[in-house]
Amino acid sequence: MAGLQTSLICQDDPFDHSFGSVSASGTNLYDVMRMGAGSSIIENLQSQLKLRDGEISHLQLEIGNLERTRSVMAEELVKLTNQNDDLEEKIKEIPKLHAQLRDLDQRYNTILQMYGEKAEEAEELRLDLEDVKNMYKTQIDELLKQRHS
Repeated sequence: MAGLQTSLICQDDPFDHSFGSVSASGTNLYDVMRMGAGSSIIENLQSQLKLRDGEISHLQLEIGNLERTRSVMAEELVKLTNQNDDLEEKIKEIPKLHAQLRDLDQRYNTILQMYGEKAEEAEELRLDLEDVKNMYKTQIDELLKQRHS
């Protein structure tokens, strides 16, 4: 009888859900309870059931947490994948942008050179105009002197 109680009480297999399992002598839980050792076995089974219920609740909470984590990570993966796609598209544009930059740089240098030439020409014309003004002033002064003399 003690061997049968021990075999029913020490059911440590977490996947063994058969409370009516047959022992080596061919008796089941009902037969053991009929023989008088039922209250201690029931108490033990109830405590094991409470432990299992607690484990189930804990594991269900953990499953919920893991599912939420998985959902957050899936959203993050989608976001990062989209960001990666955008960056890859931008990387493909870099050679074209470099060519445009070289073209703009060349045009800028050409325009800068032309501006320098035009500025130099304008300075020369300004100096020429100043010389012409001075010449006219001199001529006018000479004409006025000749008229007064």
